[in-house]
Amino acid sequence: MLEKAKHKDRIDVASLHALGVQILKKNGVGKELADIVVHTLVEADKRGVGSHGVARLPSYVKRIQTGLIDVNARPRVVKDGQTLVLLDGRNGFGAVAGVHATQQAAARANSLGIGWVTVRNSNHIGMLAHYARLLVQRGLVGIVVSNASPAVAAFGGKRATLGTNPISIGVPGDGGPIILDMATTVVARGKIRRAAAEGKPIAPGLALDVDGNPTTDAEAALQGTLASVGGAKGYSLAIMIDLLSGLVSGGKFLTEVRQVTDLSGFAGVCFTIIAADIGRISDRDAYSERLLEFRSRIRQSGEGAEIYLPGEIESQRASEAEKIGIALPQDVVASLEALL
Repeated sequence: MLEKAKHKDRIDVASLHALGVQILKKNGVGKELADIVVHTLVEADKRGVGSHGVARLPSYVKRIQTGLIDVNARPRVVKDGQTLVLLDGRNGFGAVAGVHATQQAAARANSLGIGWVTVRNSNHIGMLAHYARLLVQRGLVGIVVSNASPAVAAFGGKRATLGTNPISIGVPGDGGPIILDMATTVVARGKIRRAAAEGKPIAPGLALDVDGNPTTDAEAALQGTLASVGGAKGYSLAIMIDLLSGLVSGGKFLTEVRQVTDLSGFAGVCFTIIAADIGRISDRDAYSERLLEFRSRIRQSGEGAEIYLPGEIESQRASEAEKIGIALPQDVVASLEALL
């Protein structure tokens, strides 16, 4: 059972991780892989990204129980071009393939300056910033992109054809990393699911219903399509991300990718992780000084208002969660305990 943290209505981080591992082990997952998967989910919850946190475990378990995830699968090298590598996820956990790809990309970047690793035939990878952060912690620039199941119509179209196709870019430096993590839609689909589960409306401008009309109804949004960020610009970025993940890998793309809740077949998620050693093109000491100046100019632009760089709010939330625990919706807690 989950242990409460010292702070009222919060869950202890270690207790949440232990419960997640217990759930996966009960469903045939070895401890090593269970630790990787649950760590990825809990990291999202710590940073306030509950749409990619432990709330995903029930759907993972359903896929395991219907034979749609190979719980023991580890990625296999298909092609090795030194700086560029293609892996087959072998229908294992997305987090397992993601961590392995990150390690491969980092190793290539350290020895060759850059590492590009593309993965096909995988599953939901979770919060992309997790992998960018792993690279940043090694002093490397990290770029992560992934395709996803259809949720967005092509610009000018009506039928869901593209995924939310997220992108994360991380840059290392003194004072903490700067990490962008965003969907190419105005909102991630997981946040719509969260609103639907809580019976709450969504803000205007996030989604369209099946008839192409704007809606604030979360259930109608899930049946319809999400709005691309920046209109044609977000649509175009989503196109490029699928090309760099699904198409180049020889894996699934566009409408071939299945939602995590779709139990009719394998998900087929594809993603690309790129690591680069900026020390090969920039003097590290000079870079650190310039980054401090960069941060200073950004913050000063607020003229007294507090200005955050990408990823800083999430890092603050994570530090707070380690001290006082994670706030989880009661229905999520109940759904986890029901899996024991």
